[in-house]
Amino acid sequence: MGFPDVKAADHHILVGGRPAFTYFEAGQVSVGYDGTPPEGARAVLFAGWEKLTGVVAVSAVLADSAIEKVVILGGLTAVPEMLIDTGDFVRPIWRGGVLTLVTQFGRGGVLTPFEAQSQIPCCHDH
Repeated sequence: MGFPDVKAADHHILVGGRPAFTYFEAGQVSVGYDGTPPEGARAVLFAGWEKLTGVVAVSAVLADSAIEKVVILGGLTAVPEMLIDTGDFVRPIWRGGVLTLVTQFGRGGVLTPFEAQSQIPCCHDH
């Protein structure tokens, strides 16, 4: 299913409550819910997504959701004791066949998801 009028970072598409992912194909955002997501696809709905609200430990993200890895910009892997302030929104991506949440450091060393629900102007169109 394709959406030619959806911008790159406008991934607020839900598919009937089923696990879904978005990816680029033929210059547009496409939505899939069957098969293996392509590299870089963003998960829209995934097991445990509803539990990832507020501030949660990396260990809880890994134990309570389909996310298998949490990384920090720059190539570091987050350790289980680190905290993530989800802002009630996470959008993991598929990297190397693994559902991965990309984070960055926020205030006080608490991690935040790299992809925010509302994209900032410098990053919203790519």
